[in-house]
Amino acid sequence: MSHLITLADGGVLDLSAWPLPDGVEDGVLNRTQLARAFAVTENTITKWIGLGLPVLSEGQNGIAYEFQLSHCWAWKNARDEKARATKARGDQIAAQAMLGFRNLDADQEEEEGHLTADDIRKMSEAEYHRNRVAEQRGDLVRADRVRALFEESLVRIGTSLDTLPDFLEMKFGLTAEQVADVEQRTDQLREKIRGDLEELLRRPGAVLAIGDRQGELGV
Repeated sequence: MSHLITLADGGVLDLSAWPLPDGVEDGVLNRTQLARAFAVTENTITKWIGLGLPVLSEGQNGIAYEFQLSHCWAWKNARDEKARATKARGDQIAAQAMLGFRNLDADQEEEEGHLTADDIRKMSEAEYHRNRVAEQRGDLVRADRVRALFEESLVRIGTSLDTLPDFLEMKFGLTAEQVADVEQRTDQLREKIRGDLEELLRRPGAVLAIGDRQGELGV
């Protein structure tokens, strides 16, 4: 059977969900006694009052605060349970976010999806240190350096493609129509290369070894 009380903030607390432990007698306590019962300081009780701890009567004019032990016990357990649920939800979101940010593939997600946020954090820290060592050895390369290299290469490729029609016209005596065809083809090739490079650089993920994915662009 439920026993509901209304809290100061308008919320409803079901006392039957968190009954006093066996052998603990219910009763009315003052602030000092309640602090002793919960093994906390009176300052903590004052803080709890501000957070919504049920109060039977507020102290004034030399009269002490009064608290029903069963009400306070249920309130504290409900608050602790809510805090645990909030933390568990936060850990779940953090774990999902970390998995997503690490760009796990399907196999990795199956293997690592059960890990807690703390497990993943420790694993990520270890992975970071491994990558740092590998970078210092020259086995890994940073994405910003790859991007700079790609941009420099695009400039060189673009310059070569721009001058290619003129070179072919002079070297092989192409007609104006043939030169136009070459220009159209080089423009298409330039856009294809740029699009492939931009698509590759947009992909999230960890730093990769230089030789791991050679030929991925297909150009």
